[in-house]
Parts: sequence; C-alpha cells; structure tokens
Amino acid sequence: MPIRFNQRYIKRLLVYFNMKPAKKGSNIYKGMGRDGKYRVCKFGYHKDNEIIKTGTSKAIALQLGFKNIKEMKDFIKQDKKDKIKY
Repeated sequence: MPIRFNQRYIKRLLVYFNMKPAKKGSNIYKGMGRDGKYRVCKFGYHKDNEIIKTGTSKAIALQLGFKNIKEMKDFIKQDKKDKIKY
C-alpha cells in the first residue's frame, strides 16, 4: 500500500522547518530549518484534506532533506507522539 499524505501535514512540515513563500503568492518555499540547513521546496497548497500522490510526496520528501517517504512519515509520527507544536 502506498504511503500518502494530505496537504495539512506538508504545510505543517514547512512551518516546522521555518519555510516561507519566496515571494507573495509563490509555490516555492524557502527557509533555514532548526538544524541549520537551507531548504527549497515547491508545494502548491489547495486545501488541508486533499491527498497528495505518492510521486509528489517523494519529491517533497527529497526537497525537505529526507532520504525517502518512509523517513518523512516516521518524522511526522514521532512529532505527533512528542506533541511538538509546529
């Protein structure tokens, strides 16, 4: 079964990594995360509950610095357990 995310989780990850739109209305997010890495990610937000396809999720995971989708899913799951606020 493929690993899927809804757009709410990606939006929260962008906030967690301190990423903001490159300019007003842009789909390209840039920012320096808490770990000191500069990241650039292309993400077109539509609505919270919309499911992102697996290929798009993989591209976003790589842009955010994860090795694969499973690592990103484990990161989100761990944050939920630790109740870290985004």
